[in-house]
Amino acid sequence: MKKIIIISLLLISTQVYSQTLSSKNKKAIEYFNKALNSYNAYKYDKAVYWSEAALKKDDKFIEVYYLLSDIYGELKQPIRKILNLKKAIVLKPEKSTLAYYTLIKTELSIGKYEDAKRHSITLAKYDKTNKYTSQIKLFKKIINFGIKAMQNPVDFKPINLGKNINSEYNEYLPAISADEQTLIFTRLIETGKRYYDGSKEMQEDFFISKNNNNNFTLAKAIGEPLNSNGNEGAQSLSADGRTLFFTSCEYERGKSYHGKSYGSCDIFVSHKIGKNWSQPKNLGATVNSKYWESQPSFSADGKTLYFASDRPGGKGKIDIWKTQLNEDNTWNKPINLGDSINTKEQDQSPFIHYDNKTLYFASNGHIGMGKTDLFMAKIDSSQKITEVKNLGYPINTWDEEVGLCINASGENAYFASSKKSEFGGLDLYTFKLPEKIKPNKVTYVKGFVYDAENIDKLEAKIKLINLSSNKEVAQSMSDKETGEFLVCLPEGNDYAFNVSKKGYLFYSETFSLSRTSDSLKTYHFDIPLSPIRKGRKTILKNIFFNTNSYELQNKSYVELEKLLQFIQSNKNIKIEISGHTDNTGNENHNKQLSLNRAKSVYDYLIEKGISASRLSYKGYGSSMPIDKNNTEKGKQKNRRTEFKII
Repeated sequence: MKKIIIISLLLISTQVYSQTLSSKNKKAIEYFNKALNSYNAYKYDKAVYWSEAALKKDDKFIEVYYLLSDIYGELKQPIRKILNLKKAIVLKPEKSTLAYYTLIKTELSIGKYEDAKRHSITLAKYDKTNKYTSQIKLFKKIINFGIKAMQNPVDFKPINLGKNINSEYNEYLPAISADEQTLIFTRLIETGKRYYDGSKEMQEDFFISKNNNNNFTLAKAIGEPLNSNGNEGAQSLSADGRTLFFTSCEYERGKSYHGKSYGSCDIFVSHKIGKNWSQPKNLGATVNSKYWESQPSFSADGKTLYFASDRPGGKGKIDIWKTQLNEDNTWNKPINLGDSINTKEQDQSPFIHYDNKTLYFASNGHIGMGKTDLFMAKIDSSQKITEVKNLGYPINTWDEEVGLCINASGENAYFASSKKSEFGGLDLYTFKLPEKIKPNKVTYVKGFVYDAENIDKLEAKIKLINLSSNKEVAQSMSDKETGEFLVCLPEGNDYAFNVSKKGYLFYSETFSLSRTSDSLKTYHFDIPLSPIRKGRKTILKNIFFNTNSYELQNKSYVELEKLLQFIQSNKNIKIEISGHTDNTGNENHNKQLSLNRAKSVYDYLIEKGISASRLSYKGYGSSMPIDKNNTEKGKQKNRRTEFKII
C-alpha cells in the first residue's frame, strides 16, 4: 500500500493507475498492470520485465517510466531512476512539475549539483501555482553549498582501523576514551537463528579493543552484563573509559533486555569496577520517557549527558537534549539545546568533546550536502551556542554521514563508513581532523590513588576547578579496586586539582594551562593519601602569593575553601599552618615572610569561623627544603604553604 502511494505521488494524477492512462494500447496496458502488481508484491525483476514489455508496445507510455523510476529507487539505482524520470518529462515537460521535483531530489542524492541547479530553474518556470516555491529555495541553498564545498575540499584521508577491529560484519558507532587506550564499538553479528523467510537473524553487540603501542588489539565481545540477547548500541564512553552509557530498546511492554523500560528505547549506564562491568541501570523516568531516547554523549565534566530524543517539546522530528547529574546521583530534567542546534528535521548523534565547549552532531535540517551532514557547534561560558559549522566536503558528501568521536587532543577522529570498505559492510576508520574544525586542545592527568601507609588502592573523589572562575570543571572517582583515574585538562586555564577521601588528608596539585602551546604534554601522578594522624602533613599547592608579598592572590580561594571544608568535616583535629621559602635573599627576611604567609591562611580560617584553639601558624623560612635550591624548579617547590595535624 505504501508503494502505491509513493508511485501516485510521482504522477501527475493521484489516481492515474485507476483512471486515464497515457497509452491506448491494450497490450501495453496489460503489461503495465502486471508490472505494477509485481512491484507491489516486491518482485522487482518481474516488474522491470513487464515494464519493458509495455514500452515495446508503446514507448510513449509515461506511467511506465514513472513506475520504472520507482522500481529503480527501491533497487538503489539512482542513475536508472533519473534516466526514466527524464524520459517521462520529455513527453510532457510542462505537466511534469512533480517529476522535476523528484528528479532534483534524486540528483542531489548522488551529488549532481549542476544538473539539479538547471532542473530547479526549469521547475520554477513550470510551477505556475507556486506549489514548489519553498522547496526550490531550499534546493538552491543545498546546490550552492554543495558546489562551493566541492570546490573547496577539506583535507580528509581516512585510514581503515584494520583487521583487529573490522570484519565481514558491520562495525559502527565507535566510542573512545580520552587517552585512546580503550575503544568500544557496535558490531552487527549473526545469532545463529533464521527468520521465517530463511534470512539470517542479526544482533547488535558491543566489542572492545585496547591500544597496544599505537595498535588496537583484536576486538572481543564485551560480554555480560552489557551484551544480551537483544540489541545494544549508540554508546558513549566516559573520558576515563570506566563508565558506559548506551541504548537498549523495549522487547515487550515495560521491559528491555537490561531491565525496566519506559518506552521505545531508553538510555542505560554501567560502571567498570576493576575488570568487571556493573549491571546496567536505567537512567530513570526523568531522562527516559515513553518516547525514543538514544545516542548518549557523556561530557568530560563527569556530570553532563547529551542525547537525542523525539519526545514532545522539541523543535523538530528528533532533537538534541542535555541533562546534568546532581550531587545525589539523580538527573535533572532534560533541557532542549534550542533552535541554534535543533531544526524542524532530525538533529542527532551528539558528541561533546572533552573540552566541554565543542559539540559535534548530525543533521538533515541545517544546510549541507543534501542528506544528513556532520556539524560542529561552539558553546560559550554561559552555555549558549555561538556558531554552527558544517565539517565540509569530503567528510560530508551527498550520502548519509551520521556520527564520529574525537580524541582529547582534537587530532584524531573516528567514524564508520561503507564507501571504501575493505572487510565488508561498515568499517571503522580514523582520520586527522582539519585545523578549522578542531575542538580546543585537551590533555589529561591519569594515575592511581593509594593509601600512603599500606599501599592499598583507594576510591577517592577527584575535582578539577578553574582557578580564575572558581567553578568546577570536572568531577570523577578513582576505581575502588585499582585506584585508577583519568581527568581531562582543557587548555586555556589554570586549574586546582583536588583528591579527597573521608579519613584521609586531601591532596592538591596545580596545572597551569592558561598559555596556549602547539602541543600539550600528558601528566601521570600516583597519588598517596595519608590517613589523618598526628604529624601527617599536606602541601597546599594552590595557595599563591606575589613575590615578596604575603597577600593572598584571588586564585588561592579555591584551595582555602577546600582546607576550610576539611577542618569543618574533621572536628577533632588541630592543625599547624606553615610557610616555607627558598634560600634566595636574607634568611631573617625569608623567615618573617614565611610567617606572614602562614598567618594570612590562619586569618582567613579564623574569619570563616574556625576556632583559634584549633589553629596555629609558623614560618620556617628556607630551613626545611623539599628539593634542591640550585634550580628554579627546585626553588619553586621549596616556596610552599603546608598544614600539619598536631
